[in-house]
Amino acid sequence: MDNVYSDSKIEPDIRDVLAALAIPGIVIGFDEFVHFANDAAKAIFGDVIEDRHYITVMRDPEISDAIETVINNLSSKTARWATTLGNVDVVFDVHIAPLGSQFLLATFADSTQVERSKQLRRDFVSNVSHELKTPLTSIIGFLETMRTSAKSDYKAQERFLSIMGEEANRMNRLVNDLMSLNRVESEERSKPTTKIDLIKLINDTIESFDPACKKSKNSLAFEKGIKSLIINADRDQMQQVISNLIENALKYGGPGKEVKLILSIPSYQPLLRKNGLLLNVMDQGPGIPEQHIPRLTERFYRVDDHRSRQVGGTGLGLSIVKHIIHRHRGRLRIKSEIGKGTVVSVLLPTDE
Repeated sequence: MDNVYSDSKIEPDIRDVLAALAIPGIVIGFDEFVHFANDAAKAIFGDVIEDRHYITVMRDPEISDAIETVINNLSSKTARWATTLGNVDVVFDVHIAPLGSQFLLATFADSTQVERSKQLRRDFVSNVSHELKTPLTSIIGFLETMRTSAKSDYKAQERFLSIMGEEANRMNRLVNDLMSLNRVESEERSKPTTKIDLIKLINDTIESFDPACKKSKNSLAFEKGIKSLIINADRDQMQQVISNLIENALKYGGPGKEVKLILSIPSYQPLLRKNGLLLNVMDQGPGIPEQHIPRLTERFYRVDDHRSRQVGGTGLGLSIVKHIIHRHRGRLRIKSEIGKGTVVSVLLPTDE
């Protein structure tokens, strides 16, 4: 059979090339007008993009400089373009390269998630540094005082040692929570397969809070409609969830108040789209302003920074809880009303 390509050279049409690109792409002539654009580019810049000067399409100095450099030097250039599309901030890595001697090709790779991940890492390092620096500064200051002006003041030394111990414990809690968060995140894609009795676990966890409740004159009540409930779960992680939610309710609900846990009989849960259980942990505290609720599971986010530190919070507890529940394919919901307390709801699937 004869080779159909032997006698003639077939070149792809530029529109076909652009259409085949998985990312937005436009062809700009050295006359500085847009000649061709694929559908992905039109979704960003609008349908009427062709036959317009590129400056009216992309009003960005960095991109303009890159295009001029490519036209003048016939060499590839990259640029970063930060803009807003549909009220959402997005970032593109723009690659501009000569296409023959009269055109250039500009492609736009969406790097928004990469930029957000980098920012999250920067914020995380900054927050950890800040959380550790405060107690370390306090400890270093007291040590210096004990070596100098309080060298012979044993009462002052005893008080300073007590404060230093509290600060050291605070750093220890933070390090433990950081290790726990890292471990939970690394296991988040692995669905637990071991079976536990959730009701027994809740009862055991409540019992462990007896000394703390007697000291603060709080009470814990557990309401459930069944005696036993077997689910697939990581026992240690689920105990961490229950302990964290009870501890938060006791701390922020205030002394002398009741904290109530209510476990529903498994039924169809629309949020899970399958049968599941609903565990509500309710306090009688002052409540949380509505604007803070969506951010409560962010790392190091605190409604009241000073109060959180006073009660020993690291700002990581609910973030750890969120990741554990996600690993168990569940959902976490928080509702609060000023003056009426807060309800934290955990939904977990009961169908295997």
